[in-house]
Amino acid sequence: MSPGWQQAICALFAALVLLAGCAIPGRLYLVAPAVSGTLRTSESSLEDVRLMLSIQHRESPILYHNDETPLTPEGAFTFEAVQLAIAGHEYSKYYRAYLHVRSGADDRVIWRAEFSRRMLGGTIRLDCDLERPAQHGQPCQVSDPLNHPWLIAEGERTYGRLCAECHGPDGSGASDAATALGVTPPDLRAIAVRRAGRFDRAEISEWIEGRFLPEAHGTRRMPVWGERLSKEYEWYVEGDTLIGATLDPLVAYLQSLQQP
Repeated sequence: MSPGWQQAICALFAALVLLAGCAIPGRLYLVAPAVSGTLRTSESSLEDVRLMLSIQHRESPILYHNDETPLTPEGAFTFEAVQLAIAGHEYSKYYRAYLHVRSGADDRVIWRAEFSRRMLGGTIRLDCDLERPAQHGQPCQVSDPLNHPWLIAEGERTYGRLCAECHGPDGSGASDAATALGVTPPDLRAIAVRRAGRFDRAEISEWIEGRFLPEAHGTRRMPVWGERLSKEYEWYVEGDTLIGATLDPLVAYLQSLQQP
């Protein structure tokens, strides 16, 4: 048999194996933990307000789950953990979660997260405030960020993409780029130490977002990331509503770096 025929047969066999794998009924896997929390808003009544949680596979649009729930009179909500039947068509283990708030014809995304189903912990507890300014993060924030490895991992990926070149891979401020620029970035591992043990998530988010700069700081050398992060999420919502979709995991990662 010629080499060409051998290659063709091997390719056909591989295709048949792939098709067979995709046709096998999938096993149920946990792809999202339970999500609960409380929503605060200036609206006088929550009777017509409802929430929808959408869980989507990052690469495969046929793997998704939508669930909708009303709010209690106090604004509390709970979504059960999500299991999906997964077979050979799952290209990666990553899923995205979108929490929508709906009232009449209005539909607004108030929380976005990306996690690996292999890094899930317990229930994700959210603190949701529809009046929270964009520079303080997204309207819903994870209440206990250090208890969720997936959140810290997402922040670490963002840090490596946007921050490590100047602040160093370990957050110490030592980097070739900073040396070349003639600047000394602060040690990001000592944010809490410089604030008497306090790590204020809203303050750090506002600083990174960059729209409000204290006059005493003088010339700002760090990029105004809020403008870039806003553009990155234009395809999810209008304007800069979801700047926090990147800010919150990044701040959680920085919090995990803090020295005692």
